[in-house]
Amino acid sequence: MISSIDVVTLAICLGIVNLLQFVAFFIQYRIDPARPGPGCWTVASALGCVGLVVNFLRDFPSIQTASVVAYNLSLIGGQLLVYVGILRFLGRRERRGPLWVLAGLAAAAALTFTTVHDDIVARRVCGSVLYALLCFASSRALLRYNTPDIAVGARAVAALFTANGLALAALAAVPALPPLGLPQLSPPLPMTLTFLVLLVAGPLGSIGLIVLGNQKLAAENRKSHERVRTSKLFLQSVLDSLTAHIALIDADGGILLVNRAWRDFARQNGLDPALVSEGTNYLCACDNAACRNAPEADSFANGIRKVLAGELQQFAMEYPCHAPHERRWFVGRVTPFPGDGPSRVVVAHEDITARKLMEIALAESNRKLEALSATDPLTGIANRRRFDEALAGEYARHARTGAPLSLVMLDIDHFKKFNDAYGHAQGDACLAAVARAMAGCLHRPGDLAARYGGEEFICLLPDTSSQGARAVAETIREAVAALAIPHAHSSAAAVVTVSIGALTAACPPDADPGDLFRQVDALLYKAKDHGRNRVEAGGDGPPAQSGGPEKGIVRLFWDEAFESGNPAIDRQHQLLIAKGNDLLLLLTTQAADCETLAAAVDDAFFHVAEHFRDEERLLREAGFAGLDEHAAEHERLLQQGLALARECKEGVSPADAIIRFIVHDLVMVHMLAADVLYHACFADPAGPCSARD
Repeated sequence: MISSIDVVTLAICLGIVNLLQFVAFFIQYRIDPARPGPGCWTVASALGCVGLVVNFLRDFPSIQTASVVAYNLSLIGGQLLVYVGILRFLGRRERRGPLWVLAGLAAAAALTFTTVHDDIVARRVCGSVLYALLCFASSRALLRYNTPDIAVGARAVAALFTANGLALAALAAVPALPPLGLPQLSPPLPMTLTFLVLLVAGPLGSIGLIVLGNQKLAAENRKSHERVRTSKLFLQSVLDSLTAHIALIDADGGILLVNRAWRDFARQNGLDPALVSEGTNYLCACDNAACRNAPEADSFANGIRKVLAGELQQFAMEYPCHAPHERRWFVGRVTPFPGDGPSRVVVAHEDITARKLMEIALAESNRKLEALSATDPLTGIANRRRFDEALAGEYARHARTGAPLSLVMLDIDHFKKFNDAYGHAQGDACLAAVARAMAGCLHRPGDLAARYGGEEFICLLPDTSSQGARAVAETIREAVAALAIPHAHSSAAAVVTVSIGALTAACPPDADPGDLFRQVDALLYKAKDHGRNRVEAGGDGPPAQSGGPEKGIVRLFWDEAFESGNPAIDRQHQLLIAKGNDLLLLLTTQAADCETLAAAVDDAFFHVAEHFRDEERLLREAGFAGLDEHAAEHERLLQQGLALARECKEGVSPADAIIRFIVHDLVMVHMLAADVLYHACFADPAGPCSARD
């Protein structure tokens, strides 16, 4: 009966079986795509399907040879991929060298016994031997590399592959039977038996591999469930070990999970833990607490809602929760719970009472320490630390406003000799007396007197021009000398005196405030080098400053950079700036009547006219070549000013027009631009400005 079965029919059946195996392996691959192995098995079955199609082409003479070779290679290639898939399924990597050799032998045998010597028996024998070798290799891999969770199934599948290999090997040995005196199997019986072996063993092996895959997946699922259960137990254990009160809240405010500390806190406050544990609504509890004069509860509930809605990444809030017998503080934190599904948050309350009490005590200690640390214990005035802080703050403020900042630094002349001669007790008394005298010369609230170190003292004078700084410095020098503390060993005077450096400077935002200290220190040493008991002033204070007509912000400042080299002109310029400031003060900070304002304008322009006449005379004597143009500019400015004065008397000249004339026309344009042209005449009388064409 077996001999009557058509081989072509068996080949077609084998192709159909491969197609069914392809469907089964593809489904297995889709179930667990990350699993190595099923992908190779799916491709192996696909090769069998390709072999089925190719087998139908052998009836065409032109491609018969190619179709026979391709069909034989599809069978060997499919089994080779099954072996590779088994290795990968078991977590092993294939050795590609031997596999390429095996594939090469299969191709060589198929080509040799088809194109060189068309021998179907030889093709069958070679194919069966190679196929059997791959079956034995697959069986060995299953027995050697299986894991305990699939050990039984792996042994069963290995037995199937072994049986398949043995059967094919036996059929491959059929041509050797006659020489051994054994009965011969007449064709096509060996080929028929070979196909029958493949038809039976192939599906059984595929079923076994699919069962192994499912066993592996089930074992991993069991392990995963065990890990999840262990993780839950571990999480609950960790949560219960924490001192913070922790709860997991769902999107509606319902409590899903709490730890032991949460329940214990409820119990300690006279609440039934069941009322604030799983199954209750925490947001409702917060809303009820807010109605009982606990506004913090409402704020915390709003924070939870915002985190749940995604409006906040997290929320934290410190709040008091005092009990009748103790003061308590807590910090509440709300963070999103990671993972898929509906929004949930983790709410944690931590007792920070110990920290808050410590902070309160520390703040009180710091306040007391701050008062002590900011004062020099000997003199009672500010110390260096306090001065450095004040300088940094004032520097930043002056950098914004553009106002001048002045420093006055003084050093007691020959103080070491005083100490050596009169003793340290008298030296300390001298330092204290000088400090009091210095501080007594500062009258504005923002001024600061400080001991900078040893016998050095320093004053911070915000919004102070160079004239003001020099005046304060001279007042301090005179006040110290007026103490009349005897100093027989001083080369400066018979009493204690001081050398002073006075600096007025602008405050560029990108500069270091320490630069001001270095500059005023240099001025102090200049005063010492020039004989002591004197004031050396300097600096680069800002030029005449102006602002809009807003109330109380418009002022002009004299700077040494404005000096022309002629004392008479410079004194008049300083007088004009002072008169201008008086007028600006009247315009921007006082509600002056027309008569008062007109008188002030007349007085200011009277001095302007007088200055113009004197300046033209001095420039004529100096031989200034641009005198005619300069005098014409004087006349234009004078006529413009007189017109403003007349309008002011009539009550029609607006204040901003007068401010613009003083600040812009007189100072910014004329004094800082036009007047600079003749400075060289007084700096170098032989210079080009004296030459006449």
